[in-house]
Amino acid sequence: MRQSLVTTAAAAAVFFASGAWTPHQGWVAALLSAVQLIPLLWTRRAPALVLVVVTLATAGHLLLDQPRNTMYVPVLLALYSTPQRWLAAAAALIVGGAVFPAKGPFDGTVLALTICAVAWLLGAERRRALADRAERAARRLHDTLAQTTAVMLVQAETLRAVGDLTDADRERLDTLLAAGRGALTLVRRTLDDLREDSERAPDLAEVLARLRTAGLVLDRDPVLPALPRPVRELAERFVAEAAVNALRHNGPGVRLRLDVEVGDRLTITARNPLKGTPRAGGGYGLAGLAEQAAAAGGVLTHGPRDGEWVVSVELPAAATRSRTGSRAA
Repeated sequence: MRQSLVTTAAAAAVFFASGAWTPHQGWVAALLSAVQLIPLLWTRRAPALVLVVVTLATAGHLLLDQPRNTMYVPVLLALYSTPQRWLAAAAALIVGGAVFPAKGPFDGTVLALTICAVAWLLGAERRRALADRAERAARRLHDTLAQTTAVMLVQAETLRAVGDLTDADRERLDTLLAAGRGALTLVRRTLDDLREDSERAPDLAEVLARLRTAGLVLDRDPVLPALPRPVRELAERFVAEAAVNALRHNGPGVRLRLDVEVGDRLTITARNPLKGTPRAGGGYGLAGLAEQAAAAGGVLTHGPRDGEWVVSVELPAAATRSRTGSRAA
């Protein structure tokens, strides 16, 4: 509400300073001016209704007196907050039609339509950016909780298998394991819901350190070259997901080898000995990573190969030419 109040106050200042309303216009113009400005306080709560009210009041004001372009500033603010394309188009046409009698087709209608379109497009771009940010945050939430919960489950399963426990202790561990598996399921369902609708990702070194504590065998952390931030974040998420999957599916003691190759493209390959029957599918985390890799112009593959489970991602590496051929294991 505070941000809406500041925006409305700024719009009112521009509105009145430009002479969009002056006392000689009379009480009808004053009432229309109030209806143009006051509803802007509720643009976040009811953007469509606010746009309808402000547009009608603006059209009336434009037809009532010699119009100024600043008279439709309130409509522009309402358009910025309105997601409905058809409603935005209707509002722009109404404003363009109302300004036509006094200002003609170019200085009036075309100018009004253009400015209205720009205002709506800016708002649409902002909504898209916020949606992308929410999607990235949701994925990071999934990764963080999945990685932490996987470590807890592995530790608990190991304790149950080798620990000298009473029946009561085993029952408690079974309850803990059931709760942990349920938590992972809930995280995935929640992420599904968010997709239908501090940004800091976990530090890769911290994630790998936790996994080592839980039993992952990894000689050293992979050394990633200088990369554009989106590509680096995707590369780090791939390494973390591959490490978590190796530990979750194979248990403590599994050895993971990570190879990093840099040329025209960055390739990261994770290999661990295949235990039991090959896994069907790639899991939710890998599915999400595959989508993001494809969107970035890369590709992710996974599957059994020569007695190992191999997961590989290939990404653009425009900023990495100076370190061609670096490898980490």
